[in-house]
Amino acid sequence: MASEEGRGGASSSNGRGDDGGMGLPSAPVARLVGHDGPIQMVRFTADGKFCLTAGHDRTVRLWNPTRLDPAHADDNAGAGGGAGGGASNPVDSAPRALPIQSYPDGHTHPVSAVGVDASSATLLSASDRTLVITDLITRRALRRLHGHAGRINSVCCGGGGGEGGADVLFSASYDGTVRAWDGRSRSRDPIQVLSDAKDSVTAFSVAGSGGAAEVVAASVDGSVRTYDLRMGRLTKDDLGDPVTGAALTGDDRCLAASCLDGTVRLLERDTGDILQTYSGGHKAGNYMLDCDVAADDACVTSGSEDGLVVLYDLVGGKVKRRLEGHDRAVCSVAARPRQGREGGGRRDHSFVDVIVSAGYDGRAVVWGNPSDTSLWEK
Repeated sequence: MASEEGRGGASSSNGRGDDGGMGLPSAPVARLVGHDGPIQMVRFTADGKFCLTAGHDRTVRLWNPTRLDPAHADDNAGAGGGAGGGASNPVDSAPRALPIQSYPDGHTHPVSAVGVDASSATLLSASDRTLVITDLITRRALRRLHGHAGRINSVCCGGGGGEGGADVLFSASYDGTVRAWDGRSRSRDPIQVLSDAKDSVTAFSVAGSGGAAEVVAASVDGSVRTYDLRMGRLTKDDLGDPVTGAALTGDDRCLAASCLDGTVRLLERDTGDILQTYSGGHKAGNYMLDCDVAADDACVTSGSEDGLVVLYDLVGGKVKRRLEGHDRAVCSVAARPRQGREGGGRRDHSFVDVIVSAGYDGRAVVWGNPSDTSLWEK
């Protein structure tokens, strides 16, 4: 790669306080029940129909978070939560969502990361230092790739999708490297290793709809690095504090970065400026917390070490919702993208309806707006 182009952003003020936020998720509408122990990551499929959870119990599980489990119809009917419940209902009284499949094969250690390609055909999961590739439909483990010297923190797919799966597979690790693997061949060697980070790489994303031309890596060294793989250019934005999680906005122009100092910062990728800082609603400092951007780019969602799920107004920076339900740190959050895709393969980010949170208490909670029953399938 070419030499780094360093940038520093100018911070803007952040807001605090609660706002009603019509249409925002406000109550636990379902639970994802099945893991034994902490749940370390949750991710939606690209079409928003399903979600995946990665467990300390060495399994990945696939769910339909907006459909109730008919096997527990009696329990669900008597539950105090669900689509008709209120925000004060205990999480454990919410009905169970529908489990689709479990994927235990190939995992010899707790699953630390999970991802899926655009066509929902190929499942990526991380078991310590090993990247596991699984056929999502048949449950067959296809490949196990080794090479990292530390635990894998983040995985994602780049390029197309379809019958042959993704073109490129990425894994980002505690060893400070990102490895790119050929998704079409049987080679066990990476096609490229990005080793510019000075510490653990905690989050990794593919930007844009044109495959894997531009990728973004966030690190504990306090930097966000953008690689233009076609032009061979690397741009580094220094945030000044360790970054533990990151998520792109729907247009890929901005990146929300969760930092260990207890803030989430909105980075404008073209200029390197900090457009907004979100704090006061969540607690951080000891755990690697995740963040995500709502489907309509209206809110930034963050996990919290005190068990809260916090929604911030993306533009104003104020707290819009504090969702209570976890007993321990909420390490991962995921906002459901709107079903369907725009031209060029870009996701349709015009509406937010559901957020799923996962925590070290072993709970995975589906949060929704109980008044909008049109999104809930019974």
